[in-house]
Amino acid sequence: MVPQLYDLFKFGGGTAKDDERGIKRMLQYFPDFFTEEQLRNNMQHYNLSRMFELVKQYFEKEYGYKVDDITLSNRYQNTINSYIYDDKENPAFIHIDELFESTVISFLLVMFKWSKDFDNLDVYSECFRYTLFLMNEVCIFGNMQGQYANDVLLHLVTGDVQILQLAEDCYWTIVVFSLAHEVVHAYLANIGKHYSEKHPEKEEFDADMIAYHIVLKIMMENSGENKVLEEYTYLAPMMYMDFFDLYYYTDRVLYKSWFYDPKHPLPIERKNRLFAVVDKDEYELDTVEGNHLYGGFLDVYDEYKDQLLLKMERGKLNKIIHMDKRKMMRGAQE
Repeated sequence: MVPQLYDLFKFGGGTAKDDERGIKRMLQYFPDFFTEEQLRNNMQHYNLSRMFELVKQYFEKEYGYKVDDITLSNRYQNTINSYIYDDKENPAFIHIDELFESTVISFLLVMFKWSKDFDNLDVYSECFRYTLFLMNEVCIFGNMQGQYANDVLLHLVTGDVQILQLAEDCYWTIVVFSLAHEVVHAYLANIGKHYSEKHPEKEEFDADMIAYHIVLKIMMENSGENKVLEEYTYLAPMMYMDFFDLYYYTDRVLYKSWFYDPKHPLPIERKNRLFAVVDKDEYELDTVEGNHLYGGFLDVYDEYKDQLLLKMERGKLNKIIHMDKRKMMRGAQE
């Protein structure tokens, strides 16, 4: 039988996860900082299912909306986007792709390492190259990082437990934000919220702002053993918008491809709305460390853009450009 669209979305794709191999590699590259027991405990404390339960708990607490009929899907479907599938007939589900997981944590690792060791020319060069690899091969073409690529990244950050901690903390804040963003779409439909056809992007702005409220509430109210999101990561959703901005920028520079989706505003517009949320008096956060972290992140964010354009103009990126493959993708999308 021909699979239905619902089945293709929910059960399509495969899996590239291997938790046991992941534990072994962490012990290999961070031998002086972790034990196997610590890593297993960490996986029990931080995982997609637990974060989804936390998001559902806070939606009921903050908005009186019980998220009982939405499940979580997590397979490799070659996309760095999260989405909610709700056709009003089948059980709704939120999809967080394995490629999303792999790419976002790698992006944060390399950007923070670049920021920390900016004056080290070897680190600078490797970080630029790896960021370009993520934007081009992974984001644009949807290719999962192979073992060699993972080894390159882990070698780059080996033993630097500070960078690992920063990246993990920001990653989980982004995951919670993404999960909450998708739940908002179901919530808005549940309360009968309608949007004008002239301004469909307003739903995305609302989804961002409500999701960010959930994130900030979790940060402020969870403490001690129950603490999940660190306050200093409060600007991680902005980094997530910057991640997409670099993705679209790379596509534009390498392939002259312009992002356009009337329902999804540009990342810079979404980021500005997020800043308007966190500036409200109701959110009392110690933001000094978070501001410093984001400031360093923005330095290398700008540096990547400058270097990408410069190297493109000098013809130094010709070997990594897959113009025919990109044209085929655009044709399929159209």
